[in-house]
Amino acid sequence: MAARLGSRFVLATIVSVAAVALCAPAANADLLGNLLGNNCPSAGKQVFAQWGDFRSYYLAPNGGLENGSNGWSLGGGAFVASGNQPFFGSGSHSLSLPSGSRALSPVTCIGPNALTLRMFGSDVGGTDGGVHVRVLWYGLLNRLLGATDYNTFAGGGAWSPTSSVKSSGGFNLLLPLIGSTSARIELTPLGGGSAWKIDDVYVDPWASRD
Repeated sequence: MAARLGSRFVLATIVSVAAVALCAPAANADLLGNLLGNNCPSAGKQVFAQWGDFRSYYLAPNGGLENGSNGWSLGGGAFVASGNQPFFGSGSHSLSLPSGSRALSPVTCIGPNALTLRMFGSDVGGTDGGVHVRVLWYGLLNRLLGATDYNTFAGGGAWSPTSSVKSSGGFNLLLPLIGSTSARIELTPLGGGSAWKIDDVYVDPWASRD
């Protein structure tokens, strides 16, 4: 009985979302495409290949902070600073995250089942507890549907790629079905003494294909 009710709920949700998209095409023309991941870039670049990661990523919207804070929501003293991660030749800015700050990335698309993200980070001289990464999932009318705790990157190190963190399984798998069309990445340093800088936030919205 529970399984049948669950199936009916998911089916009803998909039908409702489809009806909204059909009834308001001007506002929701891309909704069904987003639900299926069709509006995500179809190909990326193996930007982390030299570190043994051969996934294809694309740069999140303004993920390199080269357009200032455009699209980002910054609080608690977070700001766009001069200075770039040293591995790629382009770019001249990064995100500075002092203790007590919080940064929320611009909206990025999602794939049908999972989202893998990776970035460059530096915390030279920091005495904090690392930087915590969450993904906030949004639906119609920018409504927050839920949040996923991804990882906490250890502090104190020089510029390097962060670990590649993937969202999959459990509630995350249901998010596209219940109407999640986009996501934002939240970065929060933990504890005092943060010297965190973040640069070049990359996303692989097709992680579920691997």
